[in-house]
Amino acid sequence: MFYEWSSCRMGAKGRAYMPMNCTTDNRKHRRPRAMRTKLGVLAVTTAALAGGVLTQTDQAEAAAPGVVVDSLSVSTASNGQSKATATVHSAKTIKLQALTVAVRSADGGNNDFPGAVAATLGTRSTSYTSGSRAFPAGTYEYFVAYKFHDRWHSLSPVKSFTAGSGTGATATPTVAPTSTATPTSTAAPIPTATPTPTASTPAGTTAPPASPTPTPPSTSVPTPAATPTSSAPSTAAAAPVGIPGTWHQTFSDEFNGTALDGSKWNSNWFGCSGCATKPVNSAEGSAYSPSQVTVGDGSLHLKLVQQPTTVGGKTYPNVSGLVTSNGKAQFTYGAFEARIHTPSSGTQMANWPSFWLDGQNWPTDGELDVLEGLGGSACYHFHSTAGGPGGCASGTYSGGWHTFGAEWKQGSVTYYYDGKQVGQITSGITSAPMYLILNNAVNPSHSGTNVVPADMMVDYVRVWQH
Repeated sequence: MFYEWSSCRMGAKGRAYMPMNCTTDNRKHRRPRAMRTKLGVLAVTTAALAGGVLTQTDQAEAAAPGVVVDSLSVSTASNGQSKATATVHSAKTIKLQALTVAVRSADGGNNDFPGAVAATLGTRSTSYTSGSRAFPAGTYEYFVAYKFHDRWHSLSPVKSFTAGSGTGATATPTVAPTSTATPTSTAAPIPTATPTPTASTPAGTTAPPASPTPTPPSTSVPTPAATPTSSAPSTAAAAPVGIPGTWHQTFSDEFNGTALDGSKWNSNWFGCSGCATKPVNSAEGSAYSPSQVTVGDGSLHLKLVQQPTTVGGKTYPNVSGLVTSNGKAQFTYGAFEARIHTPSSGTQMANWPSFWLDGQNWPTDGELDVLEGLGGSACYHFHSTAGGPGGCASGTYSGGWHTFGAEWKQGSVTYYYDGKQVGQITSGITSAPMYLILNNAVNPSHSGTNVVPADMMVDYVRVWQH
């Protein structure tokens, strides 16, 4: 994808980033048929459970029958991020609106693990792994909680762990009640519209323990701590962050393995599987190579380094990483989300990191830019034969983990950063299928915000449809 620009300032991908609502002059776009323009996709996001899953209410509220915790533990990675793992089962098949691990500090404050999921339980054991977060130094209690018939319920056992600077979390069990299960419940929701069960997993057997009555929590919402390294493994979310509606997840990669999933992604831009390829846009200052794409510590890593790389007779000063789902997954309409740790330059977003979608015939099929860092800002656009309107969000979206999402439907695309709506485009919206792209680009003309080397980290990419 090669763009030239006239009246509005263009980014390396051909996106206008200043001022708001700039449109491109399509007559000046030069793009070979084999290439595709970058499209912003997947709202990154982090699948965090709203804090405050439990508040004491009438214990006569109906709980799901016979839900039992078989095992529960907390572990901490070398980067200080902790996660919880649990196995549960029920006496009969039931659908839970959400399943999570709740955490309470010594003063009763909410510090819940992110990553609540909808689940179907049965008589076989179902495993659940939370998203990751860091904890301030102190001692915490944790327990399994679930949402059923719009009410939250807690389960025994209640365990504890100690978090301290440089020590991570050390888990130790605490005494749990021995009476029959009497779950407490709350009406505190996950941070989206009322979820409906979308995940289905088998569940398992053991004798039911009693449930605790935890310290009533506050109503604050936990936010996964920012870290300059990668995130610990995450789990699929029941719904996109902040995007209303009833959703069914159709695509997800949590990057919890040790290598890129080749059934979902290609690791370069329209080239042979092991080859370096030209940049997406002629304004970019780096080629792309599969060598710069890795998966580890629960994240996808797209690494930009200074390394002269020659492709097609032209030498680029840098080489970077890119993944695309072209030929493996494409979508028409839906909610797209990714949780990303972008490179930073002070308080600004560095380089040209992007999360976007693209069609097979640019610009006729459209290009949806969920996120692209342009001139230090986090920006969004939609390109088509009608132009390329868009804008940049206020606020700081660098220096930590953030979710970037978009809802694409007939006639409009609405953009959400960290669960808040930051923009909407209602002109030139196409309906042809698009595939996902993430890349860590650099534009030499933006020297004030460029940082090399730089690692763009992606915790997850998820797609939902109605």
